[in-house]
Amino acid sequence: RRHCVKLTSREQQVLQHLAAGLSSREVATKLGISYNTVKHHRVRIKQRLGATTFAHAISIARDEHLIEGEEWTR
Repeated sequence: RRHCVKLTSREQQVLQHLAAGLSSREVATKLGISYNTVKHHRVRIKQRLGATTFAHAISIARDEHLIEGEEWTR
């Protein structure tokens, strides 16, 4: 479907945690970054994946094997 989608390692971390059900605020706390930084990463992830919504971005990321199942989040 898509070829060579590139996310930064931080974007992958943010995406993985959000896909596992954490809120943006929880992700910020877990990663030691600000809530606004998480919001910025969400926007960039959607742009890079060509998604219209964040749920769509998660779907694309799973299809492209960019994220694992929920067990990744401890």
